Amino acid sequence: MKKPAVVVVTVAAMGFLVLAVPAFTQEQAKLAIPESGVGSGVEQRTLVGVSDSFRVGDQVWFLTRVTGGSDGDRIRHVWLQDGEEKLSVGLTLGGSHWRTWTRKTMHPGSAGTWTVEARDAAGNVLATTGFVCAAQED
Repeated sequence: MKKPAVVVVTVAAMGFLVLAVPAFTQEQAKLAIPESGVGSGVEQRTLVGVSDSFRVGDQVWFLTRVTGGSDGDRIRHVWLQDGEEKLSVGLTLGGSHWRTWTRKTMHPGSAGTWTVEARDAAGNVLATTGFVCAAQED
């Protein structure tokens, strides 16, 4: 993965100021995720059973609608439990408007607070959603 270049801006007026900010690649600047969420499934490329609460034993699906990309661009869905990364899945886009999803079964030990992030190839977070996984009832 290429590191972004650094752009240096100088301003002369009453002194000298140097501002260093990362330059964004064309891919980073154009990818957007106007729609994302978690639910109990995906049917006809649409998230169903949208919720922010699941139980151990459930399958949780994370759907993202990505715009501004092109065939071959990549994003990553990163699943974190209580801040610790548990699953990371790379996904390849097939066009400029693309829906893609991942799923995770909430196995024993999955109870807690979850966050799922969609990241671009440089690791920038484009979308995030959270949910709670409760322990299975006896």
